Amino acid sequence: MTGSTRPRSLTFAVMRELFPPTALLLLVLGSWLVSPSQVELVTRAALHGLCAQRPSHSFWFGPYQLPFDARMTGIYAGSLLTVTWLALRHSRGAAGPPCAGTLAVLAVGIVLLGVDGLNALAADLHLPTLYEPRNTLRYLTGAWTGLALGVLLWWVFQSTTWRPALRHPSPSFHLARDGLPLGLALAAFGWLVITGPVNWYVPVALVLLIAAVVTLALFTWPVALLVTRRFERTDRWHELVVPGLFALAVAISVMTVTSLLRYALEAALDIPPLP
Repeated sequence: MTGSTRPRSLTFAVMRELFPPTALLLLVLGSWLVSPSQVELVTRAALHGLCAQRPSHSFWFGPYQLPFDARMTGIYAGSLLTVTWLALRHSRGAAGPPCAGTLAVLAVGIVLLGVDGLNALAADLHLPTLYEPRNTLRYLTGAWTGLALGVLLWWVFQSTTWRPALRHPSPSFHLARDGLPLGLALAAFGWLVITGPVNWYVPVALVLLIAAVVTLALFTWPVALLVTRRFERTDRWHELVVPGLFALAVAISVMTVTSLLRYALEAALDIPPLP
């Protein structure tokens, strides 16, 4: 029994390591066969309920606008990259909260996001501002906040998924070990969206769509575990298929309903597109 279980666990561990880079490679290769205009239409419609999608606040890849504005691009990209990294690099039972110093560093990003948002609002209202709003700053503060959001979502996932006997108090995020590679990855992604090479529009837009689905699914994760009776009762990854499908269904439903409501409200009130 033990002999058969060990190869199965090893196989799953290898698959878990290889799946993200393989999926990303297939996404990039397959996306080059799809029309950017079609992807722009679909992704912007899918994410319209989550973002105002203002052209002046968004990054462009030639004539194609990303489905999220610069701030939301940073938030959702940061969340997805953080959760993916922690899922691959940390042990299954690491469920302790980050240390106080790490939490303070993450909180700084949220504060800066608030300051940058208020400064941008003041500019929109033609009030005095601290500095000229820029999409680069929107992305940077958004990515910092997205990293903090990803840390929170992963800690909640770890704390609610596994049986108490499998969990240990090791921090689910280490600033020194995890912060540097994540910061470099988000800086590289930021360079990509700021420069906006047209050939990369489709994979980037699809990554943002995936990031939105994954982030919303993780927000509903404790509820999914309760509904499927897996809350703190899971031993292995394959036992999460049912709650995972439930969380994904809820995430997609939320995206669909909010987009439809926003389109309906804009049509009913004859709200013009924001610049």
